[in-house]
Parts: sequence; C-alpha cells; structure tokens
Amino acid sequence: MNEPFPIRKPGLADVLRTLAALAAILPGLLVGGLTALFGGNRRRALNRAIRLWGDLGIRAAGIDLRVTGAEFLEMRPAVFVINHQSGIDPILICALLRRDFVGVAKSEIRRNPLLGPAFALAGTIFLDRGDGPAARRSLEAGLDRLREGVAVAIAPEGTRSLGIRIGHFKTGAFRLALEAGVPVVPIVIHDAARVLPRGGRVMRAGPVHVSVQPPIDTTRWSPEALKSQVAEVESVFEEVLAGTSRE
Repeated sequence: MNEPFPIRKPGLADVLRTLAALAAILPGLLVGGLTALFGGNRRRALNRAIRLWGDLGIRAAGIDLRVTGAEFLEMRPAVFVINHQSGIDPILICALLRRDFVGVAKSEIRRNPLLGPAFALAGTIFLDRGDGPAARRSLEAGLDRLREGVAVAIAPEGTRSLGIRIGHFKTGAFRLALEAGVPVVPIVIHDAARVLPRGGRVMRAGPVHVSVQPPIDTTRWSPEALKSQVAEVESVFEEVLAGTSRE
C-alpha cells in the first residue's frame, strides 16, 4: 500500500463544505471582474481573484493550511513545482502563491463548467498530454510569462500520485526554468489526499501540511544534463515525503 494515512468516510457536513469551496470561486471572479472594469489592470484583477478564491476556498473546505518555508513563496519569477496529490491542489496553490503566477493544467479541465472558464480567465496554460509537440508549444507561453516577471506553477508528474509516493517527473517544467534562467522552487504537499483522495469528489476537513524548499539555481544547468538534474529535484521531494511516512 502506498497510502500513508487513513481516509475517513465523508459525511453531510463534508458535502456542504465541498459545495461551498467550489462556490468560493465565484466571489473571486466577481471581485476580479470589477477590478478590471473600474480601472485596474489585468494582472491586478487576477491577483485579487486568486487571493480571494484561495482564502475563501480553504476556509470553506475546512482546511487548516500549515506551511514551512513560506518565505520562498515570494520568489518571482520562478517555476514552482508541486507533487500532485489531490483535486484540491489548485485551491492550495492559490492560497500559497496568492499573486503574480499562472498555473499549468491538463486540457481536460476546460470541459469543467465551473473551473474551465475560471482557469481560462486566469491565464492558465492548458496542456494536451496526448500530444507532445502541442504540449511543448503551450509551454512556450510559460516562457513569456517568466520573462514578464510572473511565476509558473506546475505539477511535473502530469497526473495525481497514488498516496505519498511521487510519480516520475516529466522534464517540461525544468526545461522551462532552464530556458528562462529562473530558479525552481519545490512545493512539497504532504497530506492533501487526506482531504480529497484520488477519485474522490467530497472534501474532508482537516490539516494540510506543506513544505516549501529553498530555490534551486538553474543557471548552471545544461540541456545535456537535464534528466539528471530533474532526478535531483525528484530526490528532494522523496526525502521530504519520507519524513511524512515515518510520522
């Protein structure tokens, strides 16, 4: 078994919290829209929407977000890489980063009637995982954002991991950081799957622990050695998560 903690059965209160957490995206869109309408620029409007959804979302879901290394979340530009444990990860990333970033998501999320339009308005970079060349072209938009001083947040596993063990990291996020000459910042999510496990639809209230690791300088990286450099970043996640499994 690759499950480091028990997953409790959800109750009615959890269902109501889940609906409230999803609905929390609407005030963010409203505030962001009003900001843009009354003279605020697009980035300021997005930042206000992101902050509000992150704050309201985790509060509505009953998530107690406990973060170490929060000072590293301030880096801009940077590529923030996360281990993708749960469907609540987008809310967590909004609550953690709060401003001046774009996310990378699978193209299937466009079909979600609530999240699809919201993610598109936020400038999310959508990747078609079944089309390698198209995915690489989409990531070029991330290079433009980094050059503008905005961060990119991406889950290099490409899909949710099973339990605590991470999946193999794809190289796209790291190639992006290398080309832009910006640091990679690992965001290690320990137990989000306890709140919303893979395949689940109902959130459970509880704590989520996040360990933000020091930025990794990419200025000495090279395309020829990229795979070994990605493996070193993988090892950072594995070592930090190993501590979770012993708790």
